[in-house]
Amino acid sequence: MQKSNEEKRVVIYCRESRDDYGENYERIETQRDLLVKYCKGHGYTNIIDIIMDDDRSGTDFSRFDDIRNRAKNKEIDVIVFKNSARLGRNQKEALDFVEYLEEQGVEIIFEDEQYNEEMFGLYAWFNERRARDDSKNIRRNLRHKIEEGDLLVKAIYGYNKNGKELVINPETAPVVQEIFELYSKSWGYQKIATHLNKKGISTPSQARNFANAKQTENWKAQHIVRILDDRRYIGDYVGGHTEKLSFKSKKTRVKSQEEWTIIKNHHDPIIDKELFEKVQKIRAKRKKESDKYNNGFKFVDVENNLYSGLLYCGRCGTPMYKRKGTSGTRTRPDSYLCKKYCNEGTIKDDVRNNYGCKPHRIRIEYLDKIVNAYIDNLVSNPEFKNFVMDNVKAISTNKVTLENELNKSKQNLEKWEKQFKQVYEDKLNDLIPEFIYKDKKQELEKKIKNESEKLEEIQSKYNSLNKLEDKEDLIFKAIDDIKKNGLRKEELSRLFDKIVIYEPKEIKKEEKDLYNLNDMMYNELYENGGLAFHLKFMYPQTITNRGLRYW
Repeated sequence: MQKSNEEKRVVIYCRESRDDYGENYERIETQRDLLVKYCKGHGYTNIIDIIMDDDRSGTDFSRFDDIRNRAKNKEIDVIVFKNSARLGRNQKEALDFVEYLEEQGVEIIFEDEQYNEEMFGLYAWFNERRARDDSKNIRRNLRHKIEEGDLLVKAIYGYNKNGKELVINPETAPVVQEIFELYSKSWGYQKIATHLNKKGISTPSQARNFANAKQTENWKAQHIVRILDDRRYIGDYVGGHTEKLSFKSKKTRVKSQEEWTIIKNHHDPIIDKELFEKVQKIRAKRKKESDKYNNGFKFVDVENNLYSGLLYCGRCGTPMYKRKGTSGTRTRPDSYLCKKYCNEGTIKDDVRNNYGCKPHRIRIEYLDKIVNAYIDNLVSNPEFKNFVMDNVKAISTNKVTLENELNKSKQNLEKWEKQFKQVYEDKLNDLIPEFIYKDKKQELEKKIKNESEKLEEIQSKYNSLNKLEDKEDLIFKAIDDIKKNGLRKEELSRLFDKIVIYEPKEIKKEEKDLYNLNDMMYNELYENGGLAFHLKFMYPQTITNRGLRYW
């Protein structure tokens, strides 16, 4: 039995509208009130939700993810928009979304225009065209404002924004001056950051104190680099660093420096030009010296960084950095160190809680020996071999099942497509009336769409199993390759989810169960430190290195 308007569950959708210059011409609250009035005037009194997408792009259809789920769960009967432009400005996405709602039995209503299924594609095209034109106009307008020196972005650290002007912040500007002064006296980035942390100086994100914005607790070397690199501190305005790749996308590209808009003497400087140029010369000299020695302690040689994404610090959980051992005339072995330690230095409770970490340094030559010893131990374990073989058999069985489902789905899809072509030809030859053609066309389109989605899902599952290779040497092939060719990143990634490095007295009791360690293994790792291996292939045992300690 069809529901009356009073019984239908209604969702009102509002999206803020903007004109060509990016300024509101309709408050979203006004739009809401108008749609509520419309619904009540037409008997749609069962309003279960009002969605207010304030300042959301019409080309972004991820905003409808929740509505899709609710429609699929049969929680919505009607959705009301002001017009088709408020639904969206991406033709393909709009058509797909509307078709999905119709398949789920959700009625679509536009307040100021009639919803017409056959004409909607044309409306969607006009809306997308409007979005494209708006994007061009906004870019042109922004470019004009930049060239006129109007401030369009947030104030940088050391300044406040007062209308269109940058005004020096009396609290943070002295910090910027101190950073430049210290660097000019041969202080390094990390040393300056540690100095500011000891003084309890607020970081740039803390100083801004934006609501709902992530705030960094500690100064890091990268903060210092950004400040020293920014010529806005000498009074120059720099704009137009980036631009969007497309009006449909949020992705941007960084433009070349020749394309930037630079206006000199735009605002009061915090740093005089002489000091700024002195700092840039020091930085260039240090970089040249660093490059001469293969970047010193930078985690270079990325292509041979075997344990990238696999090795983690046991104390703080951050990834380990690979550091090149050579620095100047001093040579030391290549090693991995804790990322948090590299960024903040050693633990300093007087600076802030949870500040810094221990090095967790491990020489790469020792790490390779430990990993090889662990793999040897793994291969010689008969329980592990049996476990792998059982999983290989299960994978082979699943592949056979999926192959049968794939063939059946492909046959169904081919059948529906042939029927669709035949119906279309019958329509062209006037063998069937218009209303039968429309009904049959809609029925077959739905079947083709559903079968295509089903086929894609089965194919994805099949491909996942295919990647594992349905052979008996599924996992042992990676181990054999390591034995034959040495340690390589591809094989390590196929074996391990992660490798965690602990210093003595560091592993916690709850981590014993996480790595399935027996009492003897746990006690050894707690007393001496070492590595805990977490396998990627479901095997329930994780073994620490034994007899191969590195400190």
